[in-house]
Amino acid sequence: MQNNMKNNGCIVALTGGIGSGKSYALSVLEDMGYRTVSCDAVYAEIFEKNWYKRKLKKLFPTAVKGFINLKADRKEISKIVFADKEMLLKLNELSHPIIVNECIKKAKKYGGTVFVEVPLLFEGGFESLFDKVVVIKRDLNKRIESVMDRSSLTEEEVLLRIRNQTDYETKDLSQYIVVENDENFKQSLADVAKSI
Repeated sequence: MQNNMKNNGCIVALTGGIGSGKSYALSVLEDMGYRTVSCDAVYAEIFEKNWYKRKLKKLFPTAVKGFINLKADRKEISKIVFADKEMLLKLNELSHPIIVNECIKKAKKYGGTVFVEVPLLFEGGFESLFDKVVVIKRDLNKRIESVMDRSSLTEEEVLLRIRNQTDYETKDLSQYIVVENDENFKQSLADVAKSI
């Protein structure tokens, strides 16, 4: 187990575009002994809460069935939001603050250095909530291949999701820690983690 208690607590956002390798990076850091929190895992928990489903039902009446036993269809919601930018914005405005606040709460309970995987960090304007930001960068074609391999999405559907995210090719990342997802990825992550 790494000694990651060299400070009173450093909450580090780990971000990057879809298919960049954020989840893999989180698992590598976990193996190194660091505490980690995944926004996706936190969202999966929140998604099952009835209070959240009631909020979703107002936004997506056709994707949330039933009144007593609320059942929300994530695939149906994804279809709606990726075809309609306004609905995507509304979903993000609802869900992102809830998810990020919950992630930060979990990280604070851990103490020490905690890495939080935050897929839409810049889109939500949440970077100032974290002590440091690590951005995972990867070749665009490799990102597309990776997402297609792990999901049933077509290349066009993957590109649609990429277009709805921050453009990591043109964004100024000079004030953040950038880690390239290449053949030295694991070593680069280890070096960055030790330096924090």
